[in-house]
Amino acid sequence: MDRSMVKSFEDFVSQLREVKRLGYVETHRAGNTGIGKTLEDLLGIEENNIPGPDAAGVELKSTRSHSNNLNTLFTKEPPRGQRRLWNQDLVRKLGYEDGKGRQALKVTVRPDMPNNRGFFLTYDHSSVAVSHEDYGVVATYPLDFLQETFEAKMPELVMVIADTKEVDEREHFWYNEAYHLDGFDGDDFLQLMRDGVITLDLRMHIKESGNIRNRGTAWRIMEESRLDEAFEERTALLNDTEVEDIDITPRPHDDLPPEQDTLD
Repeated sequence: MDRSMVKSFEDFVSQLREVKRLGYVETHRAGNTGIGKTLEDLLGIEENNIPGPDAAGVELKSTRSHSNNLNTLFTKEPPRGQRRLWNQDLVRKLGYEDGKGRQALKVTVRPDMPNNRGFFLTYDHSSVAVSHEDYGVVATYPLDFLQETFEAKMPELVMVIADTKEVDEREHFWYNEAYHLDGFDGDDFLQLMRDGVITLDLRMHIKESGNIRNRGTAWRIMEESRLDEAFEERTALLNDTEVEDIDITPRPHDDLPPEQDTLD
């Protein structure tokens, strides 16, 4: 296949279709990052640089189908005006002593069912709240705030999905699905949260100095192969549609460095 520099989004899609026609390809690197490295090589992309997708204006991500690896969507604290109890006050009041003797709060929070520290997520059509079974709501994320954060982190991307199999103890990939994803779908984001696919991680402790150490409150996805469901627009790229008939105009992201991410 022609591995020359991709000059347009149509060129990029054409090369992805050539990759699909190859069928199963042996990984070029062992381990989780093999799926991204192998795809880069097949597309003629130099590692850590994306002449193709960058030229086409779209970030590239790859994932194994039905993967249940945990991936961070973004880290973001709730808006200051929406914090009833947060950081030091939250850890001191509702935290616990960790194995290093520090007051800490490091828990995964899911909707409806309190975890072992009493935290759970509540939601309506306009917000998601971090709640506690005894204290009530401790902080709230407006849905439009989550949308702004999500779109800043992932404004637009092409997601490539591969089936996998092992042959002679070596992983092989068949890159047989790809989607152009754009925009944030708040309803589907909430549905993924209700399904337990999207969760929230609190990651704080009090340092010896008495100051808070917050590693970033992380919104995470348990099944990265379902990431596409959180986007408003989802266009299949590897079906029978003629490349020139795919109605997509990639948006330039001059402020974002080119980056090829593996979601595993």
